[in-house]
Amino acid sequence: MRRMVMLAVFVLALVPAFSAAQAAGDKGSVQRSWISRTSGGDAEKSFSAKGVKKLYANFVWKVPAKAGLPLSIEWHDPSGVLRAVWKDKTLKSDKQGTRLYAWVGSGVVKGKVGTWHALLTVGGKRIGASKFHIVR
Repeated sequence: MRRMVMLAVFVLALVPAFSAAQAAGDKGSVQRSWISRTSGGDAEKSFSAKGVKKLYANFVWKVPAKAGLPLSIEWHDPSGVLRAVWKDKTLKSDKQGTRLYAWVGSGVVKGKVGTWHALLTVGGKRIGASKFHIVR
């Protein structure tokens, strides 16, 4: 009887992990996203247009996507116009906690004050987003 109880506890412990992976599907899911001035740097929400040299969009897998799918990180200005995009494919080697990132230089955000969005898409579906503000 004790073994059955232990087995039941073990099976029930797996249900949340299985449900998260199943809910993510082939396209995966994001655990965390942020914008920073350096690769993997501290999260910031607001940047001076004059002080920006590079901005990094960082996304961390909660559940990695199926390998070989189209992957992109898009940078959209305050009016929603696509200003930059990085494209690749998802990798078999990605694991939970793997960080994906792309950067843009000052020329992309210069003169475009307002709320920007960095979007992570897999197979054309948005699975992660991070917003930030460019101020004068």
